[in-house]
Amino acid sequence: MKKLSIIIPIYNEEKNLKKLLRRIDLIKLGKINKEIIAIDDGSTDNSLDILKKFKKIKILRQKNQGKGKAVQLGISKSIGDYVIIQDGDLEYDPKDIITMCKKIHLQSKTCIYGSRYMPFTFGFIPKYSKGQHFSSYIANIVFIFLFFIFYGRLISDPLTGYKLYKKEFFKKNTIQSKGFEADHEISAKLIKQKYNIIEVPISYKPRTIAEGKKINFFDGIKAIFTIIKYRFIN
Repeated sequence: MKKLSIIIPIYNEEKNLKKLLRRIDLIKLGKINKEIIAIDDGSTDNSLDILKKFKKIKILRQKNQGKGKAVQLGISKSIGDYVIIQDGDLEYDPKDIITMCKKIHLQSKTCIYGSRYMPFTFGFIPKYSKGQHFSSYIANIVFIFLFFIFYGRLISDPLTGYKLYKKEFFKKNTIQSKGFEADHEISAKLIKQKYNIIEVPISYKPRTIAEGKKINFFDGIKAIFTIIKYRFIN
């Protein structure tokens, strides 16, 4: 049987962590087994203590280095045929992993992106999620245009936290980015290596900065720089 490695980078997520892990534990993937790997990125709250209560989870720890580094550590210790990144909050519903897994077998060089903006309104306007900060919505539109201009690929949701990859990609590629911009480095390399990116609609429940959302303006600047940078280097 194939195995899916669910990689969860954690930094101060004590409010949502227990509920999230219970939801992940309940999902059934048919002929695909799952392993759950949580990486504590130097949390200063009770996140690590909560993780230790879940015996089926492989727990890794590192000093606070950012989401990108935490994800890389988790992937390096994973044994799955497929990898998906699950953010530590509850913006994304783990049930959508089931839908994404149904698409992964379509082609040998395929990855699945869960899109918060499909279907497009009037066929060309990305769907707006109620409660989403408008600046995040606009940032995603900017990234859509950047990927189209620099890579010739239309991706409706470059910022999505739900991306399902085949593990073989990470055996061949070293990811340099340390923060949220690592997602864009990965997307750039996937496109340049002729991977087929398939998007499927997913549910989305935005949270505010007060509720713990960590991405900010400077992450957006890093993202723009990363998208342009990896157009010209490997």
